[in-house]
Amino acid sequence: MRQVMIKGELRQQTGKGAARRMRARGRVPAVVYGKDEPTTIISLDEREFERAMQTGLGGGTLIKLVLSKDSNDPDQVEKTAILKEVQSDVVRGDIIHVDFQAISLDEAITTKVPVVLLGEESRPSDGGIIQHMMWELEVHALPMDIPERVEVDVSKMEIGDSIKVGDLELPEDVQVNTDEDEVIVLITVPELPVEEEEEEAEELEVAHEEAAEDHVHDGGHGTE
Repeated sequence: MRQVMIKGELRQQTGKGAARRMRARGRVPAVVYGKDEPTTIISLDEREFERAMQTGLGGGTLIKLVLSKDSNDPDQVEKTAILKEVQSDVVRGDIIHVDFQAISLDEAITTKVPVVLLGEESRPSDGGIIQHMMWELEVHALPMDIPERVEVDVSKMEIGDSIKVGDLELPEDVQVNTDEDEVIVLITVPELPVEEEEEEAEELEVAHEEAAEDHVHDGGHGTE
């Protein structure tokens, strides 16, 4: 499991007004919650967190939160966590709130890890279309045993082939919660463009009309 460090500041003020003032200073409100421990209210530097998001903070990433009262505080609190939710403004796209789940390294957790396809360029040139049906896989394991991502090789797949969850080969210590019959990827026949479908339909219609005309010219009956 990949690990990253994110710095944050402990905060005391809550509410919409405090959150607005915080965002105006370029900071994002966040919380850290966990089993058998009180929720910790923190804030994050918006730009630093966005950069961390770009590198990937999904279920396959372990986060070390380093928290202090402010940037000059030498006393720091560290928490091990995973990212649970990022709320963004639907119009501007700005991050408005972040949820972390504090975890213990010796206690199994349930999370989702990304599913990545490999070998797409090496697949046979049969005109088939790769349909990536599942982008995340839910797993249950100790934090350090959780893979950063699940890789699926499609290089030898042909039209009509599919790979399901039950076909994956994962470490024994990793339990998959997703149904084994769920399809991850399949190769399908390309659909004809609408124009070609219309042309085929017109050609078929013309053929029927010509056959009907021939039938009329023949008197509508066979040779006596």
